[in-house]
Amino acid sequence: MKCFKHPQNDAVGSCKHCFRGVCAQCARDSGVGLACSEHCENEIKSVYALVEKNKKLSSFVPKTHARQAVFLALMGSVFIGFGLYSEFRFMSAYLIVFGVVMLCGASISVLNSRRIAKMGARN
Repeated sequence: MKCFKHPQNDAVGSCKHCFRGVCAQCARDSGVGLACSEHCENEIKSVYALVEKNKKLSSFVPKTHARQAVFLALMGSVFIGFGLYSEFRFMSAYLIVFGVVMLCGASISVLNSRRIAKMGARN
């Protein structure tokens, strides 16, 4: 592969952002990969910062799903309770069904929380 700016020179690597070949004269070390220009160097650093931030935030995901499951279970129970004690029969069925759907959502959220926690433990 040849350098994109200096076609007579062999490339020592490729830009991590735009994937162009760069020679030793053009290569810029961004600290996380080679860059061909200041623009590409800034983009590489920005993407690296986002990836690192997401790695740190991913530990909170199972906890968030667990909290969501608790909330859905409570709300589902409230709707079922209102449905059972409602004076309006046409609303009872709706409230009970809605409560059951929320309880199903809570169980799915618990399963997702466990699955995500297991994936995090493997990495």
